[in-house]
Amino acid sequence: MPVNRFTSFKCPRAARFVQNRDNLSFLARLLFLAVAVLPLSAYATDQKLVRISTQKKDDKTEFFVENLQSADVTVTVEMELKNFKSDQAIPYTATISPKSKVNVFNLTPDNPQHDSTWSYTYYATWGNLTAHHDDSYVYTLPFAAGMTFPVSQGFHGKYSHTGGDCYSIDFKMPEGTPVHAARDGIVVGIKDDSDTGGGDKKYEWDANYILIKHSDGTFGHYVHLKKGGCQVHLGETVSVGQWIGLSGNTGFSTGPHLHFAVFKAQSGKQRETLPIKYHTTPVLAEVLSEGHSYRAF
Repeated sequence: MPVNRFTSFKCPRAARFVQNRDNLSFLARLLFLAVAVLPLSAYATDQKLVRISTQKKDDKTEFFVENLQSADVTVTVEMELKNFKSDQAIPYTATISPKSKVNVFNLTPDNPQHDSTWSYTYYATWGNLTAHHDDSYVYTLPFAAGMTFPVSQGFHGKYSHTGGDCYSIDFKMPEGTPVHAARDGIVVGIKDDSDTGGGDKKYEWDANYILIKHSDGTFGHYVHLKKGGCQVHLGETVSVGQWIGLSGNTGFSTGPHLHFAVFKAQSGKQRETLPIKYHTTPVLAEVLSEGHSYRAF
């Protein structure tokens, strides 16, 4: 059965500050823990989602988050503080707009005469906290009209569709099958350069994908695509039914298929996939069932 498992990316660091009465010394202890969760996720890119930076101004330490992507990214920052206070509630969670850099919070020492230390862990995932799905919208099956494919793993699939990924759908289809947009939107994420895949978690980061932002702020995620099969570009507006790419078998996958999900951010730690309905006849909308085949109209 195809595997669609989202995992976390970890990249250690930490800066520890020791402040005394007469001068300020910095003990750098490179133990910085940064966790980027790509729709839970690793149908991911090898690029970072965000960059965290700090700046000192007198006794204040300013924290900045820079969104490196063309899509909204939600970040959660957790901190361990000794003799420091923050001007925002910690843990801190916020959505950062595409290609922007924001001063998210500031730290100041409670007592400048005492040693002060801080360390942080951040989590980042695609999506917007304030997105509100239009539940009246009925999605088109993400392949060409007249084609029929089976659902190899449906909602709450026991193999991998659990947690934040529970409302995902896997369509079993031959490699190179044209993939079509299930809803109008704007292309905000692409990976198209991988030809690697297999039934081992070491391949999780190798899945090609297309990420499309919808008018209600949710994202459509088309995953495990064929290398070089992408037919759209970043920033392009696509229409429902438009050919956008070719299915494949890249990433953590045991066989050729298309993984599709619609999601929003729940926090920086996790996305929230949504229980959507599809047109299964010209007039009928329904939730897809594992083991059943469906024809696109």
